[in-house]
Amino acid sequence: MKKLVLLLMILSLLITTACWDMIDIEKRAYVLGVAIDLYPPNPKGREGDKSEARQEEEMPLEKTGLYNGRPEYALTVQIPILQKAQSSSFSGGGGDPESDATWQITQIGNSFISMNLEMATRTNLIPYYEHLQAIILSEDVARAGLKNVIDFFVRDPEMGRRVNIYVSHGEAKKVLDVNPRTEDYSSIYLSQIHRNTRKTSRMVEKAGLNKMLNNIDLGLDFILPAIQSTKDEIKSNGAAIFKKDKMVGWLDELELEAVKFILNRYNKGLITVTSSAMDNAIIALDIGKSKTKIKTSIENDLPRFDIDIEVSGSYAENTRVYTQGDQDIDLHKTLEKDFEKEIVSLCENTIKKMQEEYGVDIFEFKQLLRTREPAYWKEVKNKWEDLYPKIIVKVKARVKIDLIGLTS
Repeated sequence: MKKLVLLLMILSLLITTACWDMIDIEKRAYVLGVAIDLYPPNPKGREGDKSEARQEEEMPLEKTGLYNGRPEYALTVQIPILQKAQSSSFSGGGGDPESDATWQITQIGNSFISMNLEMATRTNLIPYYEHLQAIILSEDVARAGLKNVIDFFVRDPEMGRRVNIYVSHGEAKKVLDVNPRTEDYSSIYLSQIHRNTRKTSRMVEKAGLNKMLNNIDLGLDFILPAIQSTKDEIKSNGAAIFKKDKMVGWLDELELEAVKFILNRYNKGLITVTSSAMDNAIIALDIGKSKTKIKTSIENDLPRFDIDIEVSGSYAENTRVYTQGDQDIDLHKTLEKDFEKEIVSLCENTIKKMQEEYGVDIFEFKQLLRTREPAYWKEVKNKWEDLYPKIIVKVKARVKIDLIGLTS
């Protein structure tokens, strides 16, 4: 009987064992943001000026470690300093210019999993990526190609496929170094900026890792959010244009609006015109609704896309002229025509730029042709790259001013 009781006790210990691999939260290094830059070659002309021992003594830690050949990338991760975050919560939070709330660790190499493991030798915490908010790529990295850098992030089980991808003007690490005035952590600040896409269409919606991978696997052209940074600000600044996995150029904010008009993804925004009917006054239309339909056809053995954009909105503002009580229906009809011309011009110029300068189909014309004209697509799919600059695209816009706004 005693042996049976002892056996049951042993079995109960095995069954009720706690999480054997549990790690306390205070022992984790919660990586909030990742920045990837190209690693430049070491400055020349300095060899031999110090002894080998002295060079090793002064070598920055990010340059230590093992890598095959010359290191190509600099990987920077942002880790919150939880003790400082807790103390700042009692003082109202927000960026404290006198105290860093995060630790940015940089490691160079040409294997991202190796760089990640090397970082583990430099901290008493365990790197943990499940709360990753943003992956920021420098322009140079993006132009070199995404296939070179995304494999680690795809395979690591801690990485969420919805993590947002950004392309920075200039060095990516500088974005993590930003000290926001309204948030402790620049990575969280950046991820929250794009909530404002519900207010303006001059920003790219969140572009997740999974969506980017899908575009690359299918060989599609696409865009990613572009950002700029200063000491205490990060600005969403149009989009980076990708042909397959390589960046080829930029879209400014107005061109991004045109792309959203064409793709029927325009949320909210503002269109301004200079109206000759009102002594060259600048008039603003607050767009409340936009709907786009695209008709496909074949004309002279070339694909044709007729884009019809319907827009309605409110007369939001005018400058250079005082119009209170001095507006009529005829004036509104004239202004509607002005806004229509502005939208058509913006869309046509953006399409022309994508066709002639970059040769990228970010408007998804290829997908439309494949689904709506399958027989024709079967004939031309292998020569689409040569055909795309020649396709016929016509844009029409219809604008209705619903409200004139309050003037008193």
